[in-house]
Amino acid sequence: ISRALHATGTTRGLLSTLLSTAKTRDPVTGDWHGQPTHEMRPELVAKDELTPGIAKSEYDERRRRLVRGLPDGSALFLFGACMHFVSPHVFHEFRQDSDLYYLTGWNEPDTAVVIQKTPTADRGYTMTMFVRPKDPAKELWEGPRSGVEAAVAVFGADEAWPIDQFQSHAAQMAADSTGVYADLDDEHGIAHSRQRGELLRLLRGSNMGSRLRPLTRLVQQQRLIKSPAEVRLMREAGRVSGAAFTEIMRSCRPGASESTLQATFAYASKMAAASASPDCSALVRPAYVPVFASGEHALCMHYVLNHAPMQDGDLILVDAGAEYAAYAADITRTFPVNGRFSEPQRDLYSAVLSVQEQMIRLCHADSGYS
Repeated sequence: ISRALHATGTTRGLLSTLLSTAKTRDPVTGDWHGQPTHEMRPELVAKDELTPGIAKSEYDERRRRLVRGLPDGSALFLFGACMHFVSPHVFHEFRQDSDLYYLTGWNEPDTAVVIQKTPTADRGYTMTMFVRPKDPAKELWEGPRSGVEAAVAVFGADEAWPIDQFQSHAAQMAADSTGVYADLDDEHGIAHSRQRGELLRLLRGSNMGSRLRPLTRLVQQQRLIKSPAEVRLMREAGRVSGAAFTEIMRSCRPGASESTLQATFAYASKMAAASASPDCSALVRPAYVPVFASGEHALCMHYVLNHAPMQDGDLILVDAGAEYAAYAADITRTFPVNGRFSEPQRDLYSAVLSVQEQMIRLCHADSGYS
């Protein structure tokens, strides 16, 4: 299906048929998307942006750069994250696979994306997305979905199909390729993705295992160099995280719980984002499970229980950061629970701080250090 196919009204019906779905006519859910878009949330996503702060053209350029150094006919398979459940009907907050999000901006579970290097294509590649189709009944219960229509019209896929059709299409895509790039091991892949397992069985059953190449190292090598738009989002992640650290230092008191301080950090991060625009608080979430380790708990490298009362005279080590529009800050600071260092604490803190400041002064390209 060419990108031009849906450019006119006369072809939209044909497109819907070819995509094996029809745009829902439900008056409530029909125009819903599963994430903020310019049409739905112009205060968060600018006209030329696909996700907050990142232009549609930047996502396209990321895909172009990724395939540029690969052989013609290469097929890249990416798998989205799945929902994880506390109990049969209670789920954790969803977080998309970082590599898939970096290349597509798509932020829904149960997704597979295939990028094929195609020199005859206008962009030098074609992108096929397998996503959850629109389902009015489920959307009224579980929340909006973007559907296969938006995968093409909004996110720039050349083709889009319901996720349960992945296996039937993947077999031909892999067979037609000169090499398959995917992460199918438990270390780098999505361990519980059904589509990941389907591709692995397909390659093994068809004696195509020799075509398999790792993908994540190629994507992450590209992610090392940040664009100006990415730097702006990272700076905002740092700003809201820094504001939250200032707030927990101000509010920390002996006798309070580490968990209370953790909750204060999460709240302060969102409020710091809201200071720029009330809607921006929706873009903030914890970047990772934080460490709030007071007293001897700081001797544990990754203490995340965060449930003990903080004692007068102790220090507390906090390793926390906010994620802003999918870009994370990661900050560690140690400070006195009661607001005042003892003399030994001050001496040790000052020594470590001095080393840190010297290292920061060396942290530039001209220093010659790795």
